[in-house]
Formats: sequence, C-alpha cells, structure tokens
Amino acid sequence: MNENDLIYSFAKAHMIRASGLIALMMPQTLGAGVAVKAMDGRYMLVNQIMQTFFNKTVEQFTSLTNADLFPSEVAAQLQQSDRQISDGAATCSDQLDFLLDGKPVQCLWFKFPVHGPDGQILFIGAAMLDTLRTGNIEKMQKSLEHLQNTNQELQKSLVELSQMASTDKLTGAWNRRRLEEALLKEMDRLKRYDHPLSMLILDIDFFKKVNDDCGHSVGDQVLVKMASVVQSSLRASDSLTRWGGEEFVVLCPDTTLSTVALLAERLRASIAKTVFPDVGQVTISLGVAECRADETWEDWFKRADAALYRAKAGGRNQVQLAPETPQRGAAGGNVATNFVRLSWHAAYESGNPVIDDQHRGLFTDANQLLGAVLSGRPEAEVAALVNTLVKDVVQHFKDEEVIIRAAGYPRADEHAAIHGKLVDKAVVLVKHFHDGTLATGELFQFLAHDVVARHILGADREFFAYLQSNINQATVAAKREKN
Repeated sequence: MNENDLIYSFAKAHMIRASGLIALMMPQTLGAGVAVKAMDGRYMLVNQIMQTFFNKTVEQFTSLTNADLFPSEVAAQLQQSDRQISDGAATCSDQLDFLLDGKPVQCLWFKFPVHGPDGQILFIGAAMLDTLRTGNIEKMQKSLEHLQNTNQELQKSLVELSQMASTDKLTGAWNRRRLEEALLKEMDRLKRYDHPLSMLILDIDFFKKVNDDCGHSVGDQVLVKMASVVQSSLRASDSLTRWGGEEFVVLCPDTTLSTVALLAERLRASIAKTVFPDVGQVTISLGVAECRADETWEDWFKRADAALYRAKAGGRNQVQLAPETPQRGAAGGNVATNFVRLSWHAAYESGNPVIDDQHRGLFTDANQLLGAVLSGRPEAEVAALVNTLVKDVVQHFKDEEVIIRAAGYPRADEHAAIHGKLVDKAVVLVKHFHDGTLATGELFQFLAHDVVARHILGADREFFAYLQSNINQATVAAKREKN
C-alpha cells in the first residue's frame, strides 16, 4: 500500500472529511513531514518524509508518543502545544532544537486540529519543516492558514448538511429522523423523572381535493403556510414534524393532556381563520395523547392516531382526545398533572357534606369550561363560564374557612391566606382575559390546575382528618344520647 492509499484508508476509516485529507496531503509538495496523532498522544499515521526523518517504518511509528521520539524537554514542549490544539487553537507552532541520533536538528513543528463530521476534534495533525529550507516556511504558513479556512468552511457545511438531514425540505419542519432522536430523550425523562410528555397529530382536511382542484404547487403552498402558522403558536420547547403528506406531529415535553388539548384547539382555530392563497379556508383535524410511562412510542402514537381518526370520522375540523387517558398517581399526589376532565371519586371526600358538595360543583364548573373551550363555543359563553367558576371558587373558599375553623384546624389562618392569594391572582387573570390580553387556555390552566386540582385535591386534604374526627365524635355522642 503506497502513501496515498494509507492516507485515503485512514481518512475513510475515521470519517475524516475534506479538511483532514487536505491536512494530510497538502504539505507533501513542500517536502514536509506529516503526522496524525490520536488525542491520547499516540501517532496513528505518518508520511514518508516523517518516516525517513526518524528512520522508522510506518509500522514502527504506530502507537509511539513524543516521549518515545524526542528528548524529555522537547516532548514536554510538544505536549503543551497539543493541549492548545485540544483547547480550541486553530494552529500553533514550536521551534525545536535537539539531537537526533547524535545529530543536531532544527525544525518548525506546526500543529492543527483534524475534525470529524460532527465538528469535534478527532486527531491532532502535525507538519514538520526543516528550518534550513527557509524558502518553504512562508509557503507552509500560508498553506496552514488556507487549511484552517477550509476547515471552517467545512464545519459550516457540515452544520448545514446536518440541518438538511433533519428537516423537511418543503416546510422546514423536523423530519421523522429528527423526531425519533428527540423522542428517545423525552421518553427517558418521562420514565426516570415522571415529566409529562404529550403530542398531537394534525391532518389537513380534504387536502387531496386541494391538490386535485388547484394543483400540487398550490397544495405545497398550503403546507408551507400551515406549518408556519402552527410553528408560530408553539413554545420554544415544542417541535413540529412533518410526518408525511399533509400529516404533522407536534411533540410537547413537560406538557399534560389538558394543556396539549388546549394547544390543539388553539391551532385548529388559528388555521380555520387563516386565508390561504388560491384556496381560501382550510381546516385541520387533530388527535392528542399523553404518553404513559409503561408504553412504547408505537403504542403512544397509535392512541393519538386513533383520536385523529375519530376527529375525521366525527365531521373533521375538531380535536379529539386519545382513548385510555393515562392515570398519573392517586388522588392528591400527581392528579393535577393529568387534569383533563375531573371525575369525582370517593377518595376525594372530606367527610363534610358542604365541602364535598362544593368540590363536586367546582369539578362540574371546570369541566363545562373545558368543554366550551375545546368545542369552540362563542367567547361570550366561555366568559360566562369563567365568571361562574371564579364566583363559585370565592364562595367555596369563604364557606370552607368557616368550617375548618369550627373543626379546630390549627392552620386555618394559613389556609385562608392561600385562598386569598389564589383569589387575587384569579381576579387579575380574569381581568386580562376580559381585556383580550390573556388566552383562554392560560386562564383555564390556572383555574383548573392551580385552584381546582392542586389546591382542592392537594392542600385541602391536610384538614380532612380534623373534619372526619369531628364526624366521629358527633357519631359517638349521638350513640350515647340514644342509649
């Protein structure tokens, strides 16, 4: 195998792109010795000039280090410049003066990084030039500067290629490959840390008719505009993927089913109000699902896809929730994190009929508001339901404070202070909602998540024991009186 074959096979084996090949081949015309070292200092490849200079074959050179080739003080000098390259230096050079086999040597030792396709430094390149041949030094420096510029251009191209490889060419959304990479990380976070993870699948209604009636170029314009509208409504942590044709997937980390359902409704309404050139109005159908910690990506996707199918079969231009809504823990624990539609359970009962009746009523208020939001009811109707929920919350808090004080709950004042903060925040948010500066989804998330789910099924449970103790005492007293 000749020198060029060695260079080519080494570059191919280690995925060295154009920059690496240039680094290895460029100095040959200058009579320079060239070597490539692993990051641990071992020599991996040398050209014929370097072999001749040290009087070693390429096989003898392999795995040697500077300590094997140079006096200790020279090896230490070269190790320092290696460290500079590892730390990000574009190039560096050393003036070496030492004895080799008893003969004095003076040379310039240039170093440069050799990058892999991901932009990381894989190896350190070295070019050695005898300083007695001074006419070549300037050429060497210019060649190394050109090499660095080439490396920079290459890395820029690699970033662009990576971007192209992970995005849909037409819409700029992620492609399946990029989504699958993100899924591995997010599903691992769900399983390890119980971080909620949701997605929605959306499909353009009657898109085939758009292509048939207006042509595929117009259909492409619809896809591009729709992707742009959707992308503008997403959070920075959300991602849009073109799944295929007119179907898209939105991945929503740290998001529960209730939140992604509201996002889906917001997207549906935004698309329905958008005017598409040469087409007019376009609608979308959406299916949403929250991932369960014990299911695979395929099963999760099937549930979301089933919800999308129901949305299509049910008349299109609507949002449907996936069947088998995931359960994320017992009452009062993680119940707030999967709030979609609250269903009353015996485990939620405090033992006081007034409080329990009001809690059930607040569940109903919240569910009616959610239903109105998801079904696209008029703003006036949604606003009326918001006002009802807030009014009932305020009345409930007042009644509850009287009851827990009478029951002897020692933290009644602290609990009342929590009520006050929630009511104050609700008043501010409702005002912004009526002013048109706060989205319905954000207000609903606060009322449903913070007030209804987290507080009623969390903080309220701390005084249940006092209420139940009073009930038991009253029961015992009644029995004694009867006897």
